[in-house]
Amino acid sequence: MAKSNKSKFAIMGMLALVPKSSGYDIKKLMEGSTEFFWKESYSSIYPVLGTLVKEGLIVQHEDLAKSERQRNVYELTAKGKSELKAWLDKPAECEQFRNELLLKLFFGELVPLSTTRKHIEEFRQTLLWKDKIYQSVKETLQLDQKNEPGLPYWLMTLDFGLRQVKAALEWCESALKQYDKMESGTQCLERLNIY
Repeated sequence: MAKSNKSKFAIMGMLALVPKSSGYDIKKLMEGSTEFFWKESYSSIYPVLGTLVKEGLIVQHEDLAKSERQRNVYELTAKGKSELKAWLDKPAECEQFRNELLLKLFFGELVPLSTTRKHIEEFRQTLLWKDKIYQSVKETLQLDQKNEPGLPYWLMTLDFGLRQVKAALEWCESALKQYDKMESGTQCLERLNIY
């Protein structure tokens, strides 16, 4: 099933956690929770909300309580809860992994060593930044959400991200050592410079 088809389940899941949310609320909830492994843009959320209403999986209400302008909020119907649960019960499909850095690295012989080395160093910096964010989120969750029934699941999800970052950082270190060898000439590779 394509990502766009699963977007409905991501949105329905957010509505299960926080009923009567607007499209804006759903986007903000995702930014604070799932954004590193499942992102949705406003341009995908609103059409999906419309489709879910048409399919009878959610209902739309007008809410004037939070602001003076009209605001639509949504909540799951019994049919929506049932469909979300059925999806949650199914095994997760194996997603095709795509990584632009690895694609560029694969074709690394076509550019100077310094080009691909720079990509890996930039990736390493991004990973260090992600690690700080994940550690901060973990601390915040453990302090502020300690009584939430979803906390063990949120921490398991976060732990996956932390372990991915750790493994990727180890890979960066190994790859950079390979670059050191290539640059020093101990591992000489002919490169085709197409520029």
